[in-house]
Amino acid sequence: MRIIEQKNLPGLATLYLAQFRKGPDHLVELVDTLEPGVPKALKWVMMISTQFGCPVGCRMCDAGAMGYQGNLDPEEILAQIEYIIRANRDLDVRRHPKVKIHFARMGEPSLNPNVLEALRSLAREFPYPGILPSLSTVAPKSPAVAPFFEELVDIKNALFPDGRFQLQFSLHSLSEEKRKEIVPIKKWDLDEVAAYGKKFWRTGDRKITLNFALAQGETLDAKRLAGIFPPDKFLVKITPINPTETADLHAATHLWTQPPDSIKASSREIESRGFETILSPSLPEEIDAETSCGQLWSRKLKDAAAVALENKRREAASYVTQDDLGEKSDAWMAALAGFQRRAIPLSVPKAGLLAIDLQGLFLDARSPAYLPPARAILPNVRRLVEAFRDAGRPVYFTRHAHVDPEEDGGLMTLWWRTACLEGTREARITHFLEPRPGEVFRKCRYSALTNPSLRKALRRDGVEELVIAGVATNLCVESTVRGAFDLGLKSFVIVDATAAHAEELHLAALKNMAFGFASLCRTDIILDSLNHTGSHRVRETALQA
Repeated sequence: MRIIEQKNLPGLATLYLAQFRKGPDHLVELVDTLEPGVPKALKWVMMISTQFGCPVGCRMCDAGAMGYQGNLDPEEILAQIEYIIRANRDLDVRRHPKVKIHFARMGEPSLNPNVLEALRSLAREFPYPGILPSLSTVAPKSPAVAPFFEELVDIKNALFPDGRFQLQFSLHSLSEEKRKEIVPIKKWDLDEVAAYGKKFWRTGDRKITLNFALAQGETLDAKRLAGIFPPDKFLVKITPINPTETADLHAATHLWTQPPDSIKASSREIESRGFETILSPSLPEEIDAETSCGQLWSRKLKDAAAVALENKRREAASYVTQDDLGEKSDAWMAALAGFQRRAIPLSVPKAGLLAIDLQGLFLDARSPAYLPPARAILPNVRRLVEAFRDAGRPVYFTRHAHVDPEEDGGLMTLWWRTACLEGTREARITHFLEPRPGEVFRKCRYSALTNPSLRKALRRDGVEELVIAGVATNLCVESTVRGAFDLGLKSFVIVDATAAHAEELHLAALKNMAFGFASLCRTDIILDSLNHTGSHRVRETALQA
């Protein structure tokens, strides 16, 4: 573990950004803090991460907005705890009365089996009475996750008995429909949470916390709560919804430093049913410091979350999806009918497939250049790749990447804010297309044919006709088609296997190419040609007018 950024807030917290392994995907935050108003010598709180990002995607959490990049190993989880302990040489963890280690900064602990081994290691390496692990979960429901919860009971009883373990279920609502909106994964229903809690708790244990981060205007039905959860085994905690990029996007933020009257009234009613209740307001200093649950403080991770949220908006606004690609391509072919000047025959023995820039830069939802329509066309590109290989015809891939933008960027660096760098995940062709050695060619200009190695490969393989798929229709695809025309290569552009940032750009480029440079058709027409031998005329009924 390497600390690459640190933020000190005297009297409140120290926040760390830690790098594990290699690459930009393995960053986590950890927090060394205290409970406001309580001296750190009496209560010491650590918030540690269990996953790189989070696969759950709760509507108020920025860690979930980043997506999921993998689980931390047991050693990586424990390394966070050890680092915080070493950084506090004035505190003796062996004699400290209460060291709360909260598995809650980034990740859903139950989705990482390594958390169980980390708990065992914690008990072995720090066998001190003040150590108090605290695990917060949304209770995912899956056969793969069930063993985690079964084993957690045994670990708690054997290694952290007599109130030395704290379990929290993040429920947020008593309505299953609302819970589905807030936590968009399959999870235990309330009765299943209650049943597990009764099994988990035994005399001497801390009560299990039911956490409710209530949206504006929401309260809890005390009668329903008491009908599901026994108050001798569960307590209720009500919290605000802290301001995060994700909460703001969903209009879910509900910040309060003093409990609203409705929550006070709800709390009194819950207490009348025998529950212990905790009202946990957001303190201004905690919000400003970004130490509260759901928040991120490091600029690197905040930027990553902001990009991911922007990409969700792009997905929602995408002009095409896999579901409506067929219908859309029908409309495009109809719109192109008056522009196609020639119905060119495809000679399969002379044909090769060129798939342009189907790489992480445009396909990874974490990339600032994410292009959702590119996801829609991937199945068709895959069909083309398989068909060309089955026919014994060559397949070529290009990927756009710069070794040194100042040296090889040209005007690309003037036109675009960021450059895709060689060696990054954005520069890799998607595994879905299974590129083979020798098939991939790097480029650093729009046209694929600016790479002399690709031109040489085409000559070597006797390719005189290019079937072209990929992105973006109006940039690299169209530039390649124009270059191919000047080199005497016939081009066949696949309307339902190319994509652009907007439908008007996609269609305008298709019209340009149909009018002066290429034959346009759909994936199925090319597949039909590859299923036969000899020369086949590639033409659409809509283009025959």
